[in-house]
Order: sequence, then C-alpha cells, then structure tokens
Amino acid sequence: MNRAIRKIALALAIAFAALVAQLAWVQVFSATKLAENPANRRLLIKEYSIDRGAIVAGDKLIAQSIRTNDRLKYLRMYPQGSLFAQISGYYSILYGRYSLEQTYNDYLVGAGPQDRFSAIVDDLLGRDRKGDSLVLSIDPVLQKVARDALGRQRGAAAAIDPKTGEVLALYANPSYDPNPLSSHNLTEASNAWARLNADPLHPLLSRATQERYPPGSTFKIIMTAAALEDGMTPATTFPNPSVLKLPLTTRTLSNFGGGACRGGGHISIATALRVSCNTTFAQIGLRLGPEKIDAMAQKFGFGASPLGFDLPAAPSCFVAISGDGCGPPDLDKPQTAFSAIGQFSVRTTCLQMAMVAATVSNLGRVPQPHVVREITDQSGAVVKRIVLPSSDPIYSDTTATELRDMMIDVVDNGTGRPARIPSLKGQMGGKTGTAQTGVEGEAPHVWFVAFAPGIAVAVVVENGGNLADAATGGKVAGPIAKALIEAKINERGPR
Repeated sequence: MNRAIRKIALALAIAFAALVAQLAWVQVFSATKLAENPANRRLLIKEYSIDRGAIVAGDKLIAQSIRTNDRLKYLRMYPQGSLFAQISGYYSILYGRYSLEQTYNDYLVGAGPQDRFSAIVDDLLGRDRKGDSLVLSIDPVLQKVARDALGRQRGAAAAIDPKTGEVLALYANPSYDPNPLSSHNLTEASNAWARLNADPLHPLLSRATQERYPPGSTFKIIMTAAALEDGMTPATTFPNPSVLKLPLTTRTLSNFGGGACRGGGHISIATALRVSCNTTFAQIGLRLGPEKIDAMAQKFGFGASPLGFDLPAAPSCFVAISGDGCGPPDLDKPQTAFSAIGQFSVRTTCLQMAMVAATVSNLGRVPQPHVVREITDQSGAVVKRIVLPSSDPIYSDTTATELRDMMIDVVDNGTGRPARIPSLKGQMGGKTGTAQTGVEGEAPHVWFVAFAPGIAVAVVVENGGNLADAATGGKVAGPIAKALIEAKINERGPR
C-alpha cells in the first residue's frame, strides 16, 4: 500500500515539476517572442491607441492612420489600394501585421531607439503616441508603369538602382486591396481574408519576391560569368549541333525552334549569348560541372534571401528543393546540362534576376536591395537613413567588362532587340528567357532582364501571358522592361 502511495506521490511531483518548468519557460524564455508575435491580439489592441506612422513614396501616401470613435482609436488606411499592397502589407486586428507593417513596426509605433524620450513625454501628458514614418525608394510613376504594362497578365516586374540597391518598382499581378483586412468591422475583415485565401491565384503571395520560377535563358548570364572566370573567353567556340546528345541517357537537348543556332559549325560564347543558343550553354555546363555553376550563382545572391531585404522574400536556388529550400549541387550530367539553360531544378525570384542585371551593370558588385530609403519623426526630421553598400566585385575586371558588353550586344543585335531603345544604343544590356514549367500542356513562362543608366529591371510573365504558346521573352516581357526603362530615362533625361 505504502509503495503504491509513493509511486503516486512521485508521479505527482514529476507532473508538478514539469508544470513549473513549462510556466518558467513561457514567462522567462518565450515572453518576448509571444509579445512580439504580429498576431498577438492583446498587443495589437494596445497598439491601436498609437497614431501609427505613415508610409510614403514620392508624393503618394501609401499608408496612414485615421482617428476613429470606436474602441480601436486608429484605423489603418491604404489610399493606393492594390498598387502598393505587396510592399506595405497590411495591419489587421484579426490577422496581425505583414510586410513593411511588420518589418518596421517598432518605428511605426514610435518605439524605435530614438523615440524613448518622446514616448515618455506623450505618456506624461496623456496624449496619444505618434509613430515614425517610412519614406520609400519606390518611384510611384514606375510602379504605375509596371502595373499598367503587365495589365491582366500574371507575373511580376522589379526595378532597382544598380548602384544603391534602392528598389524603384516592385509590382506583381494579381495583387490585393489591404483596406478590407484593416477594417474594424471584424466580419468584413474575416470575409476579405477568406476570399483572398480561397483565390486559386494566391494574391497574398507576391510573385515579385516570394514566387520562384525557372529562369530559362536568363540564367545564361550567370553561366557566362562562370565560363569567363574559368578561363574561357567570348571567342571560345563549341560545336553547334541542332540537337545535343547527352551522356548517361537517351534524352537529348535542343534549341528554341529545333534547329542549329546561327553561327556555323562552331559557335562562340559571345554569339551563343546573342542568339541564346541552348546547345552551347549545355556544353559549357558540362565542361564546368555543377559545383562551379552553383558557386557563381551563390556569388550573385542565389542560395539565401536577398541580404538586407525588408520584405518577405524566398531564396533563389541553383538546386531548389521542396518548400523554400536550396539543396547541394549533386547533379548528374544530363541534369547539369538542363540546369545550365535555367531549367531542371533552377528556381529564382523576379527580384533576384533584377539583382543579376544590376550586378552586371555595376561591373560585378552585387547591390543589397531595399525599399525603405529613410525614416522620419513627427516633425519630418530624418532619424535613420538606409544605406546598404554593394559587395566587393564577385569576378575579375576583365569578366565584368566582357559580360557587360555581351549583354549590350544582345539588345543591340540579338534576341533582345524588341526592347531596344535607340537613344540607349551601347548603354542598354539585356537577356531574354523562355522557361518550360514542367507541366504538360502549359505554356512556358517568359522573362526579360535588362540594365540601362540608373536602372536594372527583371520581368517575368507566367505562361506566355497574352500570347500563350507563341510567346517569347522578347515579345511579351521585353516591352514591359522597355516601358520601365523609358519611364526612368524620361524622368532624368537620356545620357
């Protein structure tokens, strides 16, 4: 009997100790994490007594807080609706904060390092605390151009300043209106959330930063850099078959259109990039091997989320695995050949390809993209300026010059001619891409990446957009990139 009682007492003691440990963990170790969770309703209700800082881009008000008469003192409003939604995100009593509203929440609620004194004064005087404002690098004109040029086509456009990494435009279609999500009417907010999450096109997911696509022939930019760094030159030649027989398999690799590329029995790397020759770049891939290709891709920013980026972003990968991860470059030769032309398991975001174009324009220096330029206090004084330096050169000066010249040649004389701007002859470089989706009967995605003075652009249009199977990167994505570059040079004047 005593033995049974002892067992029960021991079990109760162990259970009590586990309960105490759990409480200690919650109160000591998890308290901060729980308090800072963007979906913490009690924290959000407390925050609603704060006059949340505005978000502005140029002369456009992107987000603001309006005083109300209900228990939630301030209503968050988004005057531009869906145009900036995937940048601003939303601020919802039901669904928390997202995107910039989450990344810079401390500043927006006046809890930044420089706000402590003013917060104490506000509390002593019994007045509502006011948050700091975010000033974006986004150009409202370019943002609207991106939206209008994409039209009803699904896809994304990203434009950045190659020198500073400031994002000039970032738009994806479809988008969404964050205003219903921020409503104080809980039924309206929950209905909007249900509609958005039930939409098969997933408008809450930004196709500019969170959707990963096979890059197709735009990946040949990275392949060319790897080849030049490995000792090849623009004049290095390869056999020019219409169909490349691959080792270890009966499968073959062909060019767009099925024939041999222009250039004769042997074709140089420079010519292959100009005409986007698949069989040449597959041979380059086989010569380099997957490890060297992956190493160069990582130098351009593949393998991790963009450094310093202030919006949710998926990593780009030479070998993408399920979820948002990247795997090791353990590829056999046929897989390597297809990966060398941006197929198989290569996956990238639109923003990442804008970074690739910017790096070439920047002579091998990789910029750190960001959409917030500065943070200002209630008086308009700048309390923090966002300046992120580019990387050191990721390849030699010779490679930098040769690769830049080769991309300019693509626009002046090759597949990029549909996007050519006569006033930028010799200054604008680019690369087209057509990427098979791997789904039978589905039209390919099409790409165009480009750089010009003061801007680097990437555009992806899903499933060929308006032209479906007849689409090419030059025909569909090229005009969108061209419109963005023209809008930029019209603002500053051509050089």
